[in-house]
Amino acid sequence: MEDFLSKVLYFVDKGYPLPVAYKKAKELSKDEKDSYEEARQLVLSYYSLHGKSYRKKVKEFLKDGVKITFPQWLENELKEIYDIEKLKQAFLEKTTWIRVNTLKADEDKTIKELEKEGIELERDKDIKYAYKVIKGNIRGTKPFKEFKVIIQDKASMAVVEALKPEKGDLIFDMTSSPGVKASLIMALTENQSKLIISDIDFKRIEREIKFLHDVGVNFDKIQIVHQDSTKNSIIKSDKVLLDAPCSSTGMIGNEPTVLVKLTKERITELSTLQRRLLDNAVAISPFIIYATCSLLPEEGENIVKDYKAKSPLNFGLNEEIGNRFIPYLHQTEGFFVSKITG
Repeated sequence: MEDFLSKVLYFVDKGYPLPVAYKKAKELSKDEKDSYEEARQLVLSYYSLHGKSYRKKVKEFLKDGVKITFPQWLENELKEIYDIEKLKQAFLEKTTWIRVNTLKADEDKTIKELEKEGIELERDKDIKYAYKVIKGNIRGTKPFKEFKVIIQDKASMAVVEALKPEKGDLIFDMTSSPGVKASLIMALTENQSKLIISDIDFKRIEREIKFLHDVGVNFDKIQIVHQDSTKNSIIKSDKVLLDAPCSSTGMIGNEPTVLVKLTKERITELSTLQRRLLDNAVAISPFIIYATCSLLPEEGENIVKDYKAKSPLNFGLNEEIGNRFIPYLHQTEGFFVSKITG
């Protein structure tokens, strides 16, 4: 275990996200035990470990257990806004949410299939098609492997709920990859909306195309644009979804390597990028949903206050200019969602 977790830390320090670091460590290790949760907790403890080598850091972790620690600048900022200890506990206990992919399966039948495989679910009161996983390994089930079930956080589903997609809508998804929200748009409209998907990274677009194909999206209704959306080529659309590139501080529980990579300077760069993208969005449509998977007001409230912004949802934490989803209050990732009107 020490050797394996040391390899995980090595690849995390190289800049790989946890799933990739874990896979690479597995390829180099003879340890066949499923130790992903230990790896996740190790990275959550990254800033509490003081050993001079990876092995010494791992020994310290195995001896003392998980101790979630943020970089000091981030700790100082978050504790001014949130209950920092509850936030850390929520990251440790992370909740998994799913929805049935109605482009490929019947919801009731699929839920029964999951229950037969030992999955225990709780239906959400706010989003009727969202289910919280109470017990069981969703990834190991037949419906998941057949793309009948999609893992998607409730707060991420709420972003699409705020968009209110309807059949016939022309929707521009400005920074679409990896495509989970795009697939939900098409599921809610029964493949009858028109969707423009865009991303700056061609490899991400390729992965998104494969994902959308696997989940049953009708590509006759899809237009794919490879572009930097700060230099936009789209003239008009009915609605815009801007799920903007951000710090991802809201998803530390799922991807703890965010802690390792993030700097205060990077937050400033991302805030500037978000404003540039939003400036382009308001020229395209009078109906924009702006969202970030971030806990920081620099990527939420501080961005939209200069626009005609309001809360688009009647759940989550309702504020005047947007909704906040807070991990320890809503059992979701941290998200900010706002509706911008022309």
